[in-house]
Amino acid sequence: MTPSDNRATTHADEPTGLPVDDVRRLLDACWKAKAITELMPALPAGIKPRYIHVIDAVWHLNRPNGQQYGTARVGDVSAFLGVTTPSVTKLVGDMADLGLLVKHADQTDRRAVTLTLTGRGLDLRRTYVEEYHAHLSRVLAGITADQCETVVRTLTEALRLMQGDMRARES
Repeated sequence: MTPSDNRATTHADEPTGLPVDDVRRLLDACWKAKAITELMPALPAGIKPRYIHVIDAVWHLNRPNGQQYGTARVGDVSAFLGVTTPSVTKLVGDMADLGLLVKHADQTDRRAVTLTLTGRGLDLRRTYVEEYHAHLSRVLAGITADQCETVVRTLTEALRLMQGDMRARES
């Protein structure tokens, strides 16, 4: 492969992967996505961005039965967010300590807990999810739903492939 050739190749010189220039463009887009998240409004002292994600997940999971009835469990939240249960368990504990949500002992399984948002948690969701997303809806009006879906699918698949590669290299 010559320095100017941007194709990933096999020993037989057949393309096998995404061209290197496209990999570079994809990674540059990921940096831009990170920069977008850094433009979000400042959170109150002690509130981490991940707390807002958990708050939103709990809200969505409890939505069918109403926010006053906790049906969301830690495992549900981790599945909703696509992250590990231990990481959500720690976040939930920290958030309960901050008064953002309440952990309720499950009536049928004492080892399990359900989660509800407190007034403070609901207020944070209203400000940093509902109102901010409504604002961004207007700001991003020039982007079509199809363009949005393409970005979501592409980043989701890139993450899946790269995580799989990392696991394979570690084993």
